Amino acid sequence: MAVTVTNSTIAAFDTITTVTKNAATADTDSTAEVFTITPTKAGHRCVLIIGGTGSLADGNITYSVAAGDYWASVAVTGTVTKNTEKMIELETAKILQNDGTIAVTLTPAATDKLVTDHAAYVKFIELR
Repeated sequence: MAVTVTNSTIAAFDTITTVTKNAATADTDSTAEVFTITPTKAGHRCVLIIGGTGSLADGNITYSVAAGDYWASVAVTGTVTKNTEKMIELETAKILQNDGTIAVTLTPAATDKLVTDHAAYVKFIELR
């Protein structure tokens, strides 16, 4: 399964903006899902937000941002505690693919589903 992420943009200082929540669609125990992000701003200054609001989750969500195709290629991995929202500023030199995308994989615990148990989502914010 895959989700194409809709980006949110902060265009200027002191400007309020809406942040788009891109919901997971994988609804099978322990099934991972890839969220594909396509940055559009020069310089690729961006923040990734991962969260879940489901109350049925037994475990946490792990994430992996795939290593990029360029010289600084390094995967970024971690865990988001169930029923929380966390954010990370991404260093795109490490994770940008040669087609201009970023691939983020969310994986639930073995007994959890991203949709039913976690209500998992990704938000992607591009800074001016």
